Amino acid sequence: MRAKLFHTTFLLVFLFGFLTLHAQESDRKNAYRCFKLFENYEYTNVDLAKTYVDSGLYYAKKTKSSKILGRAYQYMGWYYQDQSKFSKANELFYKSLAYLRKANDEQGIADAYGNLGNSYFDMKDYQKALDFQLLSLSQNEKILKKKTNADAVHNALQGQTYALHNIGTIYSSIGMYDKALEYEYRSLPYEIKSGNKHGESISYNMLAILYSDLGKVDSAVYYYKKALTIAGPTMYQENYATTLQGYATLENSGLSKVKRASILRESLEIRRDLGDVSMEAKVLLDICESEFDELEKDSLSSLFSMVNALIENNPDLDPLKEKYYQLYARYASKKGDFDKAYFSLENFVELKALSDEKRRVQDLIAGDIKRQLLTKNFNDSIRIENNFAVERAEYHKELSEIQNIVYLSVIGFIILIGALTAFITTSRRRKRINLMLTEKNELIQEQKAIVEEKNQSISDSINYAERLQRAILPTKDQFNTYLPDSFLVFLPKDVVSGDFYWMEEKNGVIYTAVADCTGHGVPGAMMSVVCSDALSRAVNEFQLLAPKDILDKTRDLVIRKFERSDESVSDGMDISLISIDLESKALTFAGANNSLYVIRPSLSPNEPVLIELKGDKQPIGNYAHKNDFSQQEMTLLKGDVLYLFSDGFADQFGGPDGKKFKYAPFKKELATICQLPMHGQQEYLEKLFFSWKGNLDQIDDVCILGIRV
Repeated sequence: MRAKLFHTTFLLVFLFGFLTLHAQESDRKNAYRCFKLFENYEYTNVDLAKTYVDSGLYYAKKTKSSKILGRAYQYMGWYYQDQSKFSKANELFYKSLAYLRKANDEQGIADAYGNLGNSYFDMKDYQKALDFQLLSLSQNEKILKKKTNADAVHNALQGQTYALHNIGTIYSSIGMYDKALEYEYRSLPYEIKSGNKHGESISYNMLAILYSDLGKVDSAVYYYKKALTIAGPTMYQENYATTLQGYATLENSGLSKVKRASILRESLEIRRDLGDVSMEAKVLLDICESEFDELEKDSLSSLFSMVNALIENNPDLDPLKEKYYQLYARYASKKGDFDKAYFSLENFVELKALSDEKRRVQDLIAGDIKRQLLTKNFNDSIRIENNFAVERAEYHKELSEIQNIVYLSVIGFIILIGALTAFITTSRRRKRINLMLTEKNELIQEQKAIVEEKNQSISDSINYAERLQRAILPTKDQFNTYLPDSFLVFLPKDVVSGDFYWMEEKNGVIYTAVADCTGHGVPGAMMSVVCSDALSRAVNEFQLLAPKDILDKTRDLVIRKFERSDESVSDGMDISLISIDLESKALTFAGANNSLYVIRPSLSPNEPVLIELKGDKQPIGNYAHKNDFSQQEMTLLKGDVLYLFSDGFADQFGGPDGKKFKYAPFKKELATICQLPMHGQQEYLEKLFFSWKGNLDQIDDVCILGIRV
């Protein structure tokens, strides 16, 4: 009877254990199936991703396996990281690390260190981010030294590569680009060896960004192209779109306007297919900026509306508002809606101040990390000795203070008896004097507050005026596109300038000018806005193509603008205006009181020929003896250098005798430097100006535009 009972019990226990193991195995498979499904929907369907990550954690808990629970919390951390909830993600990654340590999962521990490093990086805690990534790198290298099975080696190699890449990213974020390049180059061979094409394309993209930050455009272009050959439109779409966007927005990359626009729009389509709203908005803004002067107003308006809708419906896109308001201010100004331009500019300035402060704090943090890294290897014994020295110094200081207190107490008591009588007799008189001084100080403080408030208001207004004026000036991209071999020296006397430069393009013909409005500072800047708008209207609204006709119409528009006033306004501007046919190299010049210099290299490189085309002796404005403007034409040769300028450089007082620079020496300097690269000419002229000026005040705005054919 007992034997039979024993056998029955044994069978029941065995059956229960078998069923339990079967259930646990089923739960394990379900957990990993949910993890895989989460990966499939992580970036395309947030709701489904959340469902699968929750289900994965549910099944992981049922398995009671520390290893599977560690992975479940890892996936949960990734989900919250994707939602930019970095503190929550960080908490889950720590849970993941605890369970993986309990399971003694070496690769899991290495991955957990990497996850925590990424989490701290998202929270801008670069020191902790670097510490955890270095731990991840060390752990992966430890696994590789053991030379275990092929899967373990593959996973450790992949983990090592990620750690190296992430360390490079951290160094890049704190401005240590040489260290960043070192780690990126270290990661690349492992990615190639392991066949990780996705990682390889990411590394090439990162190398391109680093070289771009270092100003090495040729290297940046090379690595962008390598990244694009690996991450095609159908494989690794996210990185392909990122690389396209980076390449298209790289300055001086050699891309044509048409090609740049095509690349950005390809990136936009991929972002939309992926449902990546954040990057879609960024690409739309890049398109607005890149094609600002080419797109029709309706097209620009449509793009801005799309960006605005994305930003308003997604709080995570708040960081894009700064660039949005900056571009929209330009658009509204171009459209003539100055109220919206001013409103957008106000928002831009406010957001820029906040972002500048955040960037300043991040730079301080990055600088502190740099110092820590550079001083990390200080000798411990020296630190201990320094601590002892500090303690001894504090002890002696404390002892000295006690002695001083005793001495001073005795002396003070003696003085107190002698001073008490004098104090009583003078206290009433002191009170009367103090009362009078208090009243005067209050009056002075009130007047000071009023002056400071007015000064601040004036300063704010001038700064707004400077930003509005900048909005009407051609951008660096325009010069790089239409006049790639050119330079600009622009040195306003005050915050805002009466000098300005201008550019338009019509059917392959470039129209550009340097103008000097009456006065400088705020009055000059107001004139520059009126005159710049008149030039643009003459070309775009009245479709005038001859420089002399453009100047005639500009004068009419300026005079009409000021005729609205009850008071007579005689202000105007001097200007050099040229048109260049890019295909035929035909140059047409018209000027108002200003000249154009054309320097042509001769057969002897030391004796270039300077040709001066003089403008008409009349300004743009209400002038008593107005005549129609004339124009001069010539065919340019390859190597010709054109100089358009205001009178600020030649009229500047300075030198050993405090005299004007004058035009003859100015011509001589230009003829001397005309063979230099254009950026070299710019640097030379700026140094020459400040050297000549010395300690004397700048008397006028300075603007010089140089163009090589």
